[in-house]
Amino acid sequence: MKNQVSRFLIVSGFAVAFVAGAATRSIPGTTNVVAAQEKHEAMADVRSAANLLQQARALLAGAPGSFGGHRDKAIKRVDEALGEVNEALQTRAHENH
Repeated sequence: MKNQVSRFLIVSGFAVAFVAGAATRSIPGTTNVVAAQEKHEAMADVRSAANLLQQARALLAGAPGSFGGHRDKAIKRVDEALGEVNEALQTRAHENH
């Protein structure tokens, strides 16, 4: 269980790093069609990252024991990451409106 949680947190960390890059990436010199497709793909990737973070949170919350308080800290950080991901999705959704 501990290895599964650790592995999931590592994957989630990579997902958050990707979200930060995808949410702030600009698409210079592309046509509107290509830009719209890339925007759609980026949004799908960010939604996938949000789902991974939600799964990580559920695994952490379901893990027995407090792990010296570190489990609760990790849950708090995942909640913060989910908040950032949701803000990124909202920002991207409103960019060309």
